[in-house]
Amino acid sequence: MTIGEKIKELRQAKFMTQADLAGRQITRNMLSAIENGSAQPSLGTLLYLSERLGVPAGFLLAEEGDETLYRKMNALSNIKRAYDAGDFSICRSLCMGAASSPDDELLLLLAESDLELAKEAFDEGQLRRACRLFDEALEYAEQGRYPVDRVKAEASVYFAYLERISPSLYSEILDAGETTEFLWNAPFSAYVDLLQVIEEGRTLEAEARLALFEEGFYRTHASILLQMQAGDFAAAKSALLSLLESGELKLPVERYEVLSALETCCKEEEDYKGAYEYATEKVLLAEQLLSDIPAQKI
Repeated sequence: MTIGEKIKELRQAKFMTQADLAGRQITRNMLSAIENGSAQPSLGTLLYLSERLGVPAGFLLAEEGDETLYRKMNALSNIKRAYDAGDFSICRSLCMGAASSPDDELLLLLAESDLELAKEAFDEGQLRRACRLFDEALEYAEQGRYPVDRVKAEASVYFAYLERISPSLYSEILDAGETTEFLWNAPFSAYVDLLQVIEEGRTLEAEARLALFEEGFYRTHASILLQMQAGDFAAAKSALLSLLESGELKLPVERYEVLSALETCCKEEEDYKGAYEYATEKVLLAEQLLSDIPAQKI
């Protein structure tokens, strides 16, 4: 990479215009000529530009090996700022641009950023994108030396849940049948574990765990599933309809769960027309969830 290319890359990474970087000491036309390689900066100009870019002048003159280190050093403050602000997409992009071969620190930040982006995609109903990002997070976690057990634990919980919706939503990284590591202090993880307990018919254990949940969808949905398990489909259907009409469903997957349970309740009560209607709506929602279009925006 030439000196001019380095200057241009650093300027753009800092969201500076040519006029911003040129300041009062050189003209914008001179800077443009330096960036496109038609002119070489003097030592004074080089020192001036490196100061305004916030990098040692040696970076602009460095060979490839040193250049990689300087690039990371220059990007790291912006990477950490984006991470702390929750701008994980920007953080991920900056990490990938900081080095062609990420070191352990960048791998850790990439794994954490992909994990958060995967959860955002899940919440938006982009389930296939969520799978890709969870797997990418797992790959970065495996490549680095820093322990990132939380990445594997959270990803495994989400994959356990995603397979409830479709067998096509699976991990290409985690081993099939691998034991899910539940995180007891994470509400979603505790919810997925509770669903498994209910499905296995461990009613007393499910009721005891349910008491630990705060009010909200997780607790309401699990309570309804226990009603259905007890054979009280009329009460369960009434609660599901209230939930559907309340406007409190925040995520597309929550609506999918309600529609699925309503279909079951209608079948048990021999309301086949209702079962057909809810099944049809569920299938349409499932198609959206399995596409790359955010379901909540359709």
